[in-house]
Amino acid sequence: MDTPAASGPAPHSLAFARERDAWVCWLLDGHPATAAILARLGWFPTKNKALRRLNRLTRKRRVRLVGTVSRKPGRPEHVFCRWGPKPDQLLHEVWLTEVCLRLDAGQILRGPHATDRHLRPDAEVWINGQPYYLELDRGTMGYAQIERRFWLYRECPHPVLWVCSTGERLEGMRRRAEGLRRTALFTTLAEVLASPHAAVWRDFAGGRVALPREAKAQPE
Repeated sequence: MDTPAASGPAPHSLAFARERDAWVCWLLDGHPATAAILARLGWFPTKNKALRRLNRLTRKRRVRLVGTVSRKPGRPEHVFCRWGPKPDQLLHEVWLTEVCLRLDAGQILRGPHATDRHLRPDAEVWINGQPYYLELDRGTMGYAQIERRFWLYRECPHPVLWVCSTGERLEGMRRRAEGLRRTALFTTLAEVLASPHAAVWRDFAGGRVALPREAKAQPE
């Protein structure tokens, strides 16, 4: 589907507002988001207008205010969703939303919608029919915990995308990923936010790999 800004009723009309509300609810079904994220998508002209609409949808009980996060100096940001992320994971979930919304994928599943209940990846990303498991590491776990997480993935046949907090953290994780040498790809949060489909992904040997984009359907 097109975004509400790309097609449909004229902006500022009631029909446009209803269509945009439906899009917001659809997005928040899977992705905890802030007003700034919706403004960056172009769905609202400013962050303040996005926040006013999110608050209105909250009062109507169409979305939920699930907490606040501080990503930079200044006032904390309210986070909205239609499911209940764990409060202590809310900052992680918001950064994960930023990553997911930059990927050109056919489908992204996360939270209660993710299908693999054993591995429990942060998200499942489907590109051209190929599943990728996405893991966001913010550097809060020790390497012993990371190695246990790697152990869970040792029999996974699908590529696993590890987004790391820093380049140093990336190298530390990559060196410990011997058991995932055929499936693990690593990058940093800064790189994936800047250009997720460029050759910013490193394999176990240190080679660089580009992530494919979802092929667009050709008109008949």
